[in-house]
Amino acid sequence: MDHSLKSERILTLRIDAKDLWKVLTESTYTKQYMFNCAVTSNWEAGDTIVWEGTYEGYEAFQKGKVIEIIPYEKIKYSTFDPNFGLEDIPKNYIHVSYLISSENDKTILKIINETFDGNYDRLHHINQGWEMVSDKIKKVVETL
Repeated sequence: MDHSLKSERILTLRIDAKDLWKVLTESTYTKQYMFNCAVTSNWEAGDTIVWEGTYEGYEAFQKGKVIEIIPYEKIKYSTFDPNFGLEDIPKNYIHVSYLISSENDKTILKIINETFDGNYDRLHHINQGWEMVSDKIKKVVETL
């Protein structure tokens, strides 16, 4: 039986795709919106991705793999938080996708979160986090 759950969030931004790509992939920017976490990756399919930082006294660490990447168009990665209390097995990883497209003078960022454990409460918690992150991404973009 399929236990996957999915949520989507769409942001319309006044930034070009190349600059948005930097915001999504460079630690200088990720620390400003992703709970003070720096991202480390070579950004190639199969590479490791690590998020680390301290947020409100909490030592954050998440790990995963880059699943798919098309520069300036798409990033898909898995992520797992070992501090969340779940077993480190594939069904407990989250898949995050960033889909970038242009529309007139704006760039559209679609953020997709997929979980595979059938846990609606967990997806709700993830969505609450992405609500904050989305607002902060908009603020970072406004400063560029």
